[in-house]
Amino acid sequence: MSRKYISNFFVLTFLVSGMLMTGCKSVPVDILSMTAPDSLQTNQNADFSVDVNEEAKLPVDVNWSFGDNSSSNGESTTHSFSEAGTYNVTATASNRKGKSSDQYSRSVVVMNPPVPASIVSLKASNNSPDTETMVRFSASASGDSPLSYAWSFGDGATSSDSAPTHTFGEPGTYTVQLNLSNKAGSDSRTMSVSVDWYEAQICREVTELSGAFFDRNSSVLSDDAESALGDNLQILAECPNMNVRLEGLSAPGERRAQDLSEDRARAVEQFYANNGVAATRLVTLGNGRAEGMTSKKEGLAQYRRVDTIIVR
Repeated sequence: MSRKYISNFFVLTFLVSGMLMTGCKSVPVDILSMTAPDSLQTNQNADFSVDVNEEAKLPVDVNWSFGDNSSSNGESTTHSFSEAGTYNVTATASNRKGKSSDQYSRSVVVMNPPVPASIVSLKASNNSPDTETMVRFSASASGDSPLSYAWSFGDGATSSDSAPTHTFGEPGTYTVQLNLSNKAGSDSRTMSVSVDWYEAQICREVTELSGAFFDRNSSVLSDDAESALGDNLQILAECPNMNVRLEGLSAPGERRAQDLSEDRARAVEQFYANNGVAATRLVTLGNGRAEGMTSKKEGLAQYRRVDTIIVR
């Protein structure tokens, strides 16, 4: 074999070996992109994945670190976070048994699920007020802020305050309703309030009213009788929920005892009515002749009367 032939053989062998070595060279792994949510709620499953360069020599291993002391493997995976916070999610891709690697990280914000508006209970400072007592209403409630309050008091009045006050102008039983809402939901609850007429202190303290006295065999009111009934009128005006019973009497020796007692009661009834006392507040009856009376003149006079008796 000629020296020239041998030399060319070695050159060719060298070139072929170099080409083979170049073709088998390992290409490093490179993470091109990561797919991950920007935000999610606690305990919500989310998908995570990465794209690596196609030229990277297989196999390519991808390890995930989610920033909450948990990890996973694979180019795609799922994960959920149990607590709210901002987490740094990192994917590490490697080939050639770890001799070549690349990392890619993204921040993920984890939020607690929204809490809808909820009413635990309603409360009133007074469940049985009168018509001049101001009542404060409040609610034990929960839910994400801001909470929107819509109160209805059952008498046409409303309020958007969280703890409103209200005074009821008329007696009765009212259904008070609260509608509570936020972006996550709404709730509604009602309560009852029983309202009475305002009663002044004198209405609570007075135990009896003045009687009206008459002349013998008469049912005409004297000036003294009207004066006594006038005092009663003042009390009745201050106590609009006070009702009275008018009981007429006649003394022994008077004519038509039963009729006279009834006429006297009706005369007092008419006096009250003429001065603004509603008929529904008055009950009238005649009791006839009083029994067991003294024979003294001044003793008999005290039984020619009409008593105005408070009905509780």
